[in-house]
Amino acid sequence: MWVGVLSVKVDRLVSLIIFQSLVLLAALSFFVPASLSARQIQVGGKPYVDLVSVGKSFGMQAYWLQGYKTFRLRSQWTTIDVGKKSRVLQINRLPVHLGFPTVESKGQLFIAQADYRHVLQPILTPQVFRERPGIRRIVIDAGHGGKDSGACNDGHGLLEKDLTLDVSLRLKALLERADFEVVMTRDRDVYVPLDQRPKVANRAKADLFISLHFNAAASASAAGFESYALTPQFQASSKYSRPTSKDATRYKGNAHDPWNALITYHLERALVQRLGGPDRGMKRARFLVLKHLECPGVLTELGFVSHAETARKLRSPAFRQTLAQSLFEGIVAYRKRLQRIQ
Repeated sequence: MWVGVLSVKVDRLVSLIIFQSLVLLAALSFFVPASLSARQIQVGGKPYVDLVSVGKSFGMQAYWLQGYKTFRLRSQWTTIDVGKKSRVLQINRLPVHLGFPTVESKGQLFIAQADYRHVLQPILTPQVFRERPGIRRIVIDAGHGGKDSGACNDGHGLLEKDLTLDVSLRLKALLERADFEVVMTRDRDVYVPLDQRPKVANRAKADLFISLHFNAAASASAAGFESYALTPQFQASSKYSRPTSKDATRYKGNAHDPWNALITYHLERALVQRLGGPDRGMKRARFLVLKHLECPGVLTELGFVSHAETARKLRSPAFRQTLAQSLFEGIVAYRKRLQRIQ
């Protein structure tokens, strides 16, 4: 009798262990990109996963477009297009720069697991990441200031330091009316060293850091908006073709990689939705103001002062107000996305 009872208890224990193991495996398959697909390859020592399986993980259809040059993932709300050997994909037509180029193998297109984790998951399914950040206290960093004028356009009388401060103050007013708390790294024309700007955010225990800038280029035709998230560890920043040993450093700001990507995407999207383009996309860089943050952060370039039409618009207070409104809408979209995460 005791043998029979013991046998039943053992069977139940084994069943419980098996069940718990299956639950654990299911959880791991949800969080670990490696379990996405049986079709995985190694390229340069880096794991890649096929985009068909990536699409399935997001509930998206996956197929080649006519001509076999562009691969598409599509759902009711989202369309992602990417080409072969490309470091840029389009999410609803917004260019998003990847850490590594895509790879074609045996008729299938593969994306680096690192880009699945650092680009697609943060934008499409941020709920898979734990420790959702708050979104109440925001630090606005008006780029340059004082002895550092930044980019300039003498013909139109534009200085980057003046433009960033003007837009920052307009954004501050919009945010405060919406019950955000706002801290400025500078609220007048003074010089603040770059390494001190993230310290302002860290001392304030900020939930978000936004650094505002304007571009300039030797080519008068260069135009548009671009927004930067901190480059993840072991990846090359967008302007470089491949990583080097210098990219192995993990910075404090990398602790917020998913949220850096999410705010950068929403900020760039809001600018383009309201103001049009050109859309230079979501990019990666290791800017000093982003590396040592203890909260999510983004650096946004709000146009080229060297571009004649942009310079003319920037002289208008109404246009600068629209820039601030666009940034405000991007922050609100980011907040709404965070609030939907359970």
